[in-house]
Amino acid sequence: MACLRDAIEARLQELGDGLYAHLAARSGWGWSNAGLVVGEGQSLLVDTLFDVQLTRAMLDSMAGLTAQATIETVVNTHANGDHCYGNELLAGRRIVATTAAAAEMDEVRPETLAGLMRAELGTPLDDFLRQSFGAFSFEGIAYTPPTETFSGTLELDVGGRTIRIVEVGPAHTAGDLLVEVPEADAVFTGDISLLAAHRSSGPDPSTTGSTLAIASSTLAPTPSFPDTVR
Repeated sequence: MACLRDAIEARLQELGDGLYAHLAARSGWGWSNAGLVVGEGQSLLVDTLFDVQLTRAMLDSMAGLTAQATIETVVNTHANGDHCYGNELLAGRRIVATTAAAAEMDEVRPETLAGLMRAELGTPLDDFLRQSFGAFSFEGIAYTPPTETFSGTLELDVGGRTIRIVEVGPAHTAGDLLVEVPEADAVFTGDISLLAAHRSSGPDPSTTGSTLAIASSTLAPTPSFPDTVR
């Protein structure tokens, strides 16, 4: 199970203009960041985390903001579990992802990782799984898929704020997207932008550079809030 200390030491950082970044306490596989956009009376959450305990701690850290601006919409930037396995805590809300990401989520549900962690596959695979994912608990997670999917672009209104969502996959995964907040000149990039990152292991790693170029020309130069170190 994710260490309680790590959940506590993760921090919520104010970015300005009603934008916040939830920053993981450590780096490595599965330790992802998330974002919050606060509007009038409602908020949008960019990604949940890898298990329920971490996601609950994140939501608790946002409670002072979301008490008056409830999270009505969740956007999953892609299908990797560290960006969507915590969705169950927001069941009943609007959960948005690309059509391609939703299909990929359905292929690798939380119970799949739970089964891998229980299996005896032999070293060095067992060692790799425990080293990479042993801090997380996938047992009993209720698979909670997107309630709404799209391809191309999607524009949302979140408490009077325009949010522009742009599909840029396949890149890191089959269905990546970016979340732009035009009035704040900001974009949440998910795993399209990684600090000290490994090369993309997605379906088409060669597209990552061109995806970033397209995003820059489409969204204009904006501050971006990348995912955690890999």
